[in-house]
Formats: sequence, C-alpha cells, structure tokens
Amino acid sequence: MKRQNHGLDPIAVLYDRAICDLLHIQDLSRIDGLRIPGSLDQQGPEVDRWWVLLDNLNETYRRAFRRFDESVQLDREIRQQPQVAEVIAQARAKRGRQSTIEEAKTYLDKGRELFLVLMDGLSPVQGERTMKTLTAKIDDCREIWSKHGFSFEETQAIPLLIEDLRTELACISVDHRLVPKKARWTQLEKDVRKLNETRMRTKEILNALKPQYPNLTWEMVRAICNKKSKRVKRGK
Repeated sequence: MKRQNHGLDPIAVLYDRAICDLLHIQDLSRIDGLRIPGSLDQQGPEVDRWWVLLDNLNETYRRAFRRFDESVQLDREIRQQPQVAEVIAQARAKRGRQSTIEEAKTYLDKGRELFLVLMDGLSPVQGERTMKTLTAKIDDCREIWSKHGFSFEETQAIPLLIEDLRTELACISVDHRLVPKKARWTQLEKDVRKLNETRMRTKEILNALKPQYPNLTWEMVRAICNKKSKRVKRGK
C-alpha cells in the first residue's frame, strides 16, 4: 500500500483518515436533500435550475461514496497488520469496552452504505425531466436519508468522537515511544507462537485468539507462523 511504503505510521494513518471521514460526514449531513417551493411551474427555467441542483447533489454523493469506499479498503488493509490489531486490542482493554477507533468505523461503514444507496436512488433520469419526476426523485432522496442516514444524535456526537480519537491516538503514541524498539508488537506474535508450538492449525489458532484480537485474520496468523519457521531454519 503506497501510504505505508512511504514510511507513514499505519496507526496514525488509520486515525487521521477516520477523523477526516467524520468531518466529511458532518458536512454532508447538512445537505441531506433539496426543498422545492410548491409554487413552481411544471416546466420552465426554474425547473431546469432545480434539475441542475439535483445533478450537483448526486455528484456530491457520488464523490462521497468513492471516498468512503476507499476508506473502507484502506481501513481493512491497515487492520490486517498484526501490530495494528494488537494496538486496537490494547486500546479496547484500557477503555474496558469498544475502542474509539472501532466506534468511528461504525460511522465509516454506515456512510459508505448511505452514499451507495443515494447514488443508486438518484441515478440519471431517462426521458423528459419534468417537475413531477424531479419531485419524485427528491422525495426518494429524503426517504433514503430517513432510512439510512445519520440521526441528529449521531451527528451531534461527532465532535466529541473526534476529540476522543485524538486523545486515544496521543496515548498510543506515548506508549509506542516508551516501549523499547525490540519489544514492540510482540504480544500477538507470542500468543500465536505459543499455540503454534502445540501443533494447532492456522484456523484453530485464529478461532482461539479471535475473542482477544477481533481484527485478527487467517493471513495474519499464517504470516506470523511463517516468520517463526524462517527464524528456526536460520538457527539450524
């Protein structure tokens, strides 16, 4: 992944992206649809102008979906790294419940789904663009926001969630600096190796550690086991 190849801390990338996405959701929640005056004629320049506004709104939703789709993929790639899974598990343990970055992910997943549905619901109209069709489209948009959009309470909680994300990242950064370099990111590897020494299969190790590391994947376990095998071979 390019961002990681440039040497950026994957934890910082994960948190910074989440903060930007939350700010994006906050801004987009202010444009949840159009309000058409009831006095407009069925045809004419005013109706055309409203169609332009609807097209612009649809393009905004389209760009938002692309961003959130990219964020979901980036989030998945970063969380597959063993050190990231361990940091999130530590943050969860300190908090005694779901970590802040996991709370932010629920917004990310919901945002992607919302803008995908909006993009489909506001797809270009075939045929004549009448006032009736325009009104129907806007009603569809409003209904989608009602069913899939963020509630007032969710939107109001965003500033505090962003502040909590910054605090959590700062705490992680301090812990990261205080731990000697050679000792970093070892607990997950130790847990995997311990089970691997009992001749458990990769799938069995994954199932055993999943409650402790919810973001753990088969690929991560396999990579740690392979890493151990290479070290053993070098020692012979």
